[in-house]
Amino acid sequence: MTKVQSVLIRNAAIAAWVLCMAGCASVPVDHGGSLPDPVIVNDPAEGPDLAEAELPPPLSVPEQNAPIDDAGPPEPIAYGDVFDRIRENLALPEAEHRRIESEIAWLKRNPDYLARAMGRAQRYLHYIVDEVEARGLPGELALLPFVESAFNPYGYSRSQAAGLWQFIAPTGELYGLKRNYWQDQRRDVPESTRAALQFLMSLYQRFDGDWFLAIAAYNYGAGNVQRAINRNRALRRHTDFFSLSLPAETRAYVPKLIAIARIVQDPAAYGLFISPIPDAPYFRVIQTDGPVDLRLMAQLAGVDTEELHALNPSWNRWVTDPDGPHRMLIPEVVADGFVVQLATLDGPARAGLGIHTVAAGESIASVAGHYKVPETYLKRINAGAATDLQPGQELLVPVGSVAQLRDGLGADLERRIYRVRPGDSLWSISRRNHMSVSRLARMNGISTSAVLHPGQRLQVSGAAPASETMASAAGDPPASGHVKYTVRSGDTLSEIARRFAVTVRQLQGWNNMGSSTTLRAGQRLTIRVGNNTGVGG
Repeated sequence: MTKVQSVLIRNAAIAAWVLCMAGCASVPVDHGGSLPDPVIVNDPAEGPDLAEAELPPPLSVPEQNAPIDDAGPPEPIAYGDVFDRIRENLALPEAEHRRIESEIAWLKRNPDYLARAMGRAQRYLHYIVDEVEARGLPGELALLPFVESAFNPYGYSRSQAAGLWQFIAPTGELYGLKRNYWQDQRRDVPESTRAALQFLMSLYQRFDGDWFLAIAAYNYGAGNVQRAINRNRALRRHTDFFSLSLPAETRAYVPKLIAIARIVQDPAAYGLFISPIPDAPYFRVIQTDGPVDLRLMAQLAGVDTEELHALNPSWNRWVTDPDGPHRMLIPEVVADGFVVQLATLDGPARAGLGIHTVAAGESIASVAGHYKVPETYLKRINAGAATDLQPGQELLVPVGSVAQLRDGLGADLERRIYRVRPGDSLWSISRRNHMSVSRLARMNGISTSAVLHPGQRLQVSGAAPASETMASAAGDPPASGHVKYTVRSGDTLSEIARRFAVTVRQLQGWNNMGSSTTLRAGQRLTIRVGNNTGVGG
């Protein structure tokens, strides 16, 4: 058999495998199982709150019909298992504790949960292992999304943490994860992986090379873990992870990771089976050079829109952010064809844009409202268009809906129109819509002391974007920083303290409140994060 024939056979086999994983437009997607569930609750005491799902089919390599030559029949093609790479790089310290045994016992009792999570991991694990190895980190860290989200990119916790790595908004902001109307990069696979590993490395350095303490701090917050260490020191007790007084969730967090790592190391020893994941890229990152319509991109790639969104879960809308990042993750098996198809389309066609002819009396605001997009979007894609529209003028507009890709994604950042009622003020409207007065005024181009008139139309939103409520990260995100939090109606100091993993006394001190616990909606609090709060999960 010639060398060329061997290469062709191997490429065909890889293509067959990825097609099995990716699915195509003609194959229905199992929305209840192949894609992650909307919310992940990691509480072994209660059991996983996940819908039953049909397990993915076993991987197989089709037989090849290669011409017979003097070399004899082709040799079987061997694929590596990405779990083998993890096994070779397990580096966390040896530990024995009843909590670890408890977590192993739970997984043994719930093999379906393990199978579903590892089924989801097929899309992401090869990439994550590459990133972990590139930084010289312990192989166990590639399994941390199993603990955080069960590899559900749409996972959303009770503490409002999101994505595979379960970042809360303030920590995500500090590590450069963009969050706005269009996207939430806490769910972006490459960006959240970068941020999580960077954060873990900073915690490892802070805790003098103790990975157990660093991993605990990822869950509970570096400041909280440090205070637990200080308490033990004052009592002349040991300061290792298993000796600290920590919340139940954090006490179980490190043992969960150790437990899954031990099962991955030798599943048969625990009476379990983990389907191999081929050691080959599942997706390729392709530049789009501008915003794109995800429905069209799925059509060009020949995959189901659910499959495309599972690889690009950060997007809230059917159209991507005009400010980028301008890239798509495409299944490797169809990537070459996708690139060819994409090259045939210009910018407006890629974004799924059409032409709207302005009618008499129409404005940017009314056209934006008709197509349910922000005014800033229309202004951006129609750069140079006059603000005062003229009848007959042509504007680029989205041809299809830009509604949410999945229910709830980015809902808190949507803008709506509110009609002013008698007795309304900016203060009352901002409280009703959980906004600050200054943000409400900025959104509508008016003064914070403006007098409102019944019937007046104002733009409102459910909550301010992270970029407007938190300190922006510049350059390399710091390991700690200050967040500006706008108090909402009904907030209490204790609730805010729990949300950011700080204490009420710290909040009072940072904001010169003395012993006062009185808050008012719209009040802005300074909160120190990074060394005081973890990612969540």
